[in-house]
This record gives sequence, C-alpha cells and structure tokens, in this order.
Amino acid sequence: MSSTEKVMGVSPEVSFKTMTKVYLADLAARASIDFLADQVAGQGFYTTCNEEYQEKAEGKTAKEIVDEFCERVGLDERLQETSRYLVGWGNVFWWVGNKRRIDFLRVVPLEVIKDRGLKFGEDGEVSLFQLDWDRDLKEIPGQELIHLGYNVMTSSPLGIGVLHSLCAPLDIGNGESREPFYQIKGKIHSGMADTIYTFGAPNELWSLPGLTKDKMSEVRTEINKIGRRGSRFVHNPPAGSDAKVTTIVAERMRGMELYVETLNDEFLLGLETPLAKLVTTRGFTEASANAALEIGERRVTALQRFLKRCVERYLFDPVVASAGLDPAQAQVRLNWGMPESLDYEKLSQILGQITELLKVNPLVIGTAELRKILRDVAKLPLEEAEPVVPSQVLKVEKQLE
Repeated sequence: MSSTEKVMGVSPEVSFKTMTKVYLADLAARASIDFLADQVAGQGFYTTCNEEYQEKAEGKTAKEIVDEFCERVGLDERLQETSRYLVGWGNVFWWVGNKRRIDFLRVVPLEVIKDRGLKFGEDGEVSLFQLDWDRDLKEIPGQELIHLGYNVMTSSPLGIGVLHSLCAPLDIGNGESREPFYQIKGKIHSGMADTIYTFGAPNELWSLPGLTKDKMSEVRTEINKIGRRGSRFVHNPPAGSDAKVTTIVAERMRGMELYVETLNDEFLLGLETPLAKLVTTRGFTEASANAALEIGERRVTALQRFLKRCVERYLFDPVVASAGLDPAQAQVRLNWGMPESLDYEKLSQILGQITELLKVNPLVIGTAELRKILRDVAKLPLEEAEPVVPSQVLKVEKQLE
C-alpha cells in the first residue's frame, strides 16, 4: 500500500459502484455470480465441536452458544450475501459492533463506500470506513468492521472478484487501452439491436409507375408513415410496368458471427463458471458437461474453505471467548450442507448381522466397537461418551439372553 493510499484512503481500480451496475444489468454476469454463490452457501450449514470439551457457560456448551448466535444474527442469510460479494467483488465488510464479542452481523453494501473512503492500518486491518449515501450514518469505525478480501493479488489490501476483470480496461501500449469487456459487449448488443430494428424487418421497394415527381414525393411521405420497422423505398419505374411492392433482405451481419462469438466466449470465460455456456450453447455432450461442472466444483470448494475459516476465526472464536470458554479447546466448526440423517435401511441390516455374530460368540464385538459401527455406518446420533445404549441394541441383547 502506497503512502498516498495511507493518507488519502484506498479505492479499487474499478469502483464498487461500477461493478454493482454490471451485476444488476448484465444477465450473464448476475446468473454466473448467483450460481457460484448458491453453490457455496445455498446448501446451508451446521456446526460441530470437540465433544471432549465439556466446559459450560451459564449451563450452555460452546456449540450451543454458537448455535444461538447463528440464529440471532441470521448467519445463514448473511453467508449467502457474503458469498455473492466474495465471488463478484472479491471483498466483504462485516459490521459487527465489537470484534471481540460480535454484537451483531450486517453485510455493508459495497456500492455505498465513498471514493477513497477506505483506510487500512499497517496490520492490514480497516481503520476508516466512510459511506456515501443519504442516511445519517456517514462513517463506521474500523474496529467495528471485519474485512474479508478474497484473491488479494496486488499491493492493495482489497481482493479481486470476477467483476473486476470484466470492468477493467486493458493497457495495450502506445497510449492506447482496450475498453472494459462489459462496455464492448454492451456496444455489440446495442449494435445488433439497431441492426435488427433497422434491417431485421422486411425492407420494401414500392414500384409505382406513372407518378409525377411531386406525386412521388407525396406518396413516399405517406408510405413512410406506416407504423412498421424496416425501410421503404419508392421509385417510378418505366411506364407500362406493374405497380408492386418488393421485399428486400439486407445481410448486415454476414461474416461477423465469429467475432461476436469470440468476444462472448471471452466474457463468459471471465465469469469463471460453466453455467452460462451449458445453458446457452447447443451440442454439449454429457461428458463435456460433467467435465465443465467438475471444474466449477473446484472453484466452489476453494471459496467454501476460505469462507469457512473466516467464519470460524472471526465469528465463532470471539463468540466462544466472550462467553468465558476456550475456543481453542472447544473447536466449534462450520460444516457445509446438512448433517447426515439416520439410515434405517442400513441399521436394520447391521442389527441382523450383529445378532448372528453375537449368537456365535457374544465376545466377538465390544460395546465401544458396536457404538462406532452404528454411528459411522447407520448414522445413529451416538456420542462416544454417551452412556445410554440405543433401544435397538437392547432388543438384540434381550434376544441373546
């Protein structure tokens, strides 16, 4: 970070406002960002902890304290917002009140950040956060904010999302620069629309023999008042010709398809997800589609790992510590998806097999081993220290007596 940025504040190379406009207006950009974000956080989450750590605060374990916190701040919804900003903008600012105890959790909209309204300290922490909006709140102290920067690749502490590359110009030398891709794409779409509006509707040649010059002008004016798209031409053919209307088709886009397709492919590549290509392109085989989705899954996995560690480090640990418990021993963890439920089919199969084994030799399997099998294979919610034996196992034991 330069000395100028330390004094005047930091701004992204492409403003957050510009990125937001592209996200809201470009269908492909929004669809791809939403797709990746939903893959990251849309499946929900659950928490786990170190079951051997039995310390409690006000009668609650570390996991119970964290679960109450998640429900109170709406962490599920906040993570979905967070994942969108991480994918698209590369940055998220959590407003938490007090970073040591996490009073609340709000995701600050990036488009309201004032130009050069961000300042960072030597440690990379936010020291100043100024807002550019019509509300009374104009500044948030840095100690109340948590900044997540994903894909930090420059001297700036700000991360880089997929919208950055789509919105940034490219220096091509000799004082020239290529326009941002979103502008190129927008101009092409606008030009294509103009071409269709002007030439897509049938152009017509009206042949009206025997008209004088003045009458021809009058007729041309009246014909062009007809409420249809396309151009109309009027001419006076030689006397004796038939009056007729001839349709003229203009091939304005001939030879341009490859250019348009190439630019569109580059834009979609910058979105870092195969969704748009899979949906809009014909001819994808199942193998090609699966290969493309596998590549997308790696991207999702990387984002999930990053967000998981940030949640545990910046949210869960302070919440546990503020309750008077040890976060290092509690080890409260965020897990994506939902916990596996009890598999009754496997349970019935296992109990039958265990019954036969115990009939042969009652000592062939111990209680701890039996509990582990039921927990790992049948997904019975048994803890290692749980003293109560499931009713299903008791029934088996009674049958053996």
